[in-house]
Amino acid sequence: MRNKILGLCFIVFAYASFLIGTLPATLALSYVPLPANLTISQVEGTVWEGEAKRVSFDNINVDDIRWNTSFIALLTGNVQVDVEFGRGKNSLRGNGEIGYSSAGVYAQDFTATASSEWLIAASNVPLPVTTKGLVKLTLVEMQQGQPWCEQLDGQLSWSNAEVESLLGNIMIDSAVAKLSCDKGAVVANIKQSSNQLKLSGIAKLEGKGKYTLSAVLVPSNELPESIRSNLRYVGKENANGEYKINYAGRI
Repeated sequence: MRNKILGLCFIVFAYASFLIGTLPATLALSYVPLPANLTISQVEGTVWEGEAKRVSFDNINVDDIRWNTSFIALLTGNVQVDVEFGRGKNSLRGNGEIGYSSAGVYAQDFTATASSEWLIAASNVPLPVTTKGLVKLTLVEMQQGQPWCEQLDGQLSWSNAEVESLLGNIMIDSAVAKLSCDKGAVVANIKQSSNQLKLSGIAKLEGKGKYTLSAVLVPSNELPESIRSNLRYVGKENANGEYKINYAGRI
């Protein structure tokens, strides 16, 4: 008798999931209270599989979003979606699996790429510099936790990187931050190297927006003197020509 009841519950759940999944995506969205600063335009398809022409959040636009919902994940009580988004090198683009379980948001085999110019424009923060290069986020696995993560294995890279300022240009070339999780805090192990300077260090983001940065910066003679002379504001140069950086604060 117990097995029959469990079997019936499974059939009812599967049928209900099928009915919800086959709802037109536009109809499903009409029942979802979206934030005032979030708009989703030209939606086609169903909850199971569909696409949207554009998603806008404040001044950030993501084009050509396509999704495919995992039915198997639903059977385990999770919501998991294969997503693909973006077009053109001057936009945010990427793909991977994102989901939600009883433990929170998670992601697997997820990548997102954008030019540094696009990211600066999207941040809407006025900066006295311009940047060049490609920024790529790769998440092998990420599980939300307290305060930030339960598990994190990823990498944030900036390639062909350059910063242009009134004092001169800084060739960053390549910068990589290995991402991990330490007792709920996000940890970034940073390494950067170019003919002009090298940087290595550890950045950590903890609860309540607290952050720390401990790093060593080593400039070369190829760094413009107009910039090198201002490194005294970063720290004091030691006998090895290194500048020790130690910052702490809240975001």
